[in-house]
Amino acid sequence: MLLPSLVIKVMLIWFIVFFIFSQIMIERKWLSTKYTDLRLLHLFMASIALIIVAIVIGILIKLPVFIIGTVTIFCSSVLSWKYLAL
Repeated sequence: MLLPSLVIKVMLIWFIVFFIFSQIMIERKWLSTKYTDLRLLHLFMASIALIIVAIVIGILIKLPVFIIGTVTIFCSSVLSWKYLAL
């Protein structure tokens, strides 16, 4: 019973740290200009494609919540930044 609780806590800490790191990446412009110069619709479609790839990879390596959560946090951070920059 202790192990699932510990795994959930570690994943939550990872998601919070990764969210902060993704915000730093966006603010310091560490992302490729190929990715950030996309129009909002194309960025949205690229985010959906990345999440679908993350679903497949997460299922294959048997860590779906961790992989999908990480990619979704990153994509949503970039999308919100792009939306607010308009």
